[in-house]
Amino acid sequence: MSRICPECGYANSEDQRRCRVCNADLGVSTASQKYDWNKAAADTNDYSKDRSWFRSYLTESIILTLWCCLPMGILGVVFSSQALASFKVMDYEKADRKANAARKVVIWGLVLAFLGFVALYVSGIMED
Repeated sequence: MSRICPECGYANSEDQRRCRVCNADLGVSTASQKYDWNKAAADTNDYSKDRSWFRSYLTESIILTLWCCLPMGILGVVFSSQALASFKVMDYEKADRKANAARKVVIWGLVLAFLGFVALYVSGIMED
């Protein structure tokens, strides 16, 4: 048998008086528990089961920074890092928005780099 913490829901051993996670007093009656197990079960979503869908575009942003378009690459790295940070704290909607922003920056960076190389080639600065 274990004592469930009224603050965080952690299952502590029976002989403990304070929670090992949040240091809350375990002597509080179970009637005044703030943690609702039914609500926690209802809050779970599909992301908690399969997180293989997430892609932050950090690798693409770094390659873009090193090979062709420094400003767009740095912006992509910033958005990718924000996406990873949001994903780690389970804010999946914000992580998805930031990853999409990083993807758009990478695509626009590649388009601008391509157009720049074409302009240099056409102007004669870059020849065979």
